[in-house]
Amino acid sequence: MVVFALGAIDFLIFPTLTLNVLNSAGSLFGMPAIPARLTEFWAVLAVAYMVLVAAFCWEATRERGLDAQPVRFLVLGKTTSSLVSLLYFVVVVHAFAFLANFLVDGFIAAGTFALLRSYKR
Repeated sequence: MVVFALGAIDFLIFPTLTLNVLNSAGSLFGMPAIPARLTEFWAVLAVAYMVLVAAFCWEATRERGLDAQPVRFLVLGKTTSSLVSLLYFVVVVHAFAFLANFLVDGFIAAGTFALLRSYKR
């Protein structure tokens, strides 16, 4: 868990440095570098996150009733995605993609949280 938390902090604060370190390591093996701002590298991580989110949803509804733990993880992930998008929108660049993700993932997190609370009653 600590490794994933540190990875999240690293990707948030040092995305270009992280990619530069990986590129340097790859050059030791004669591998080509990924340009520091190329989005495909981060897309790989985003795809993995989306698969994880899908697995949480599937696990939560697999049995009769509801297993709340995977749903809580979903709310945590979507809240984090929403707030980091807002941070990037405010601090880095006022790009529509950041604003849209803040709104969409925020809505998903809030809606899922509300549904989870209503189900538990």
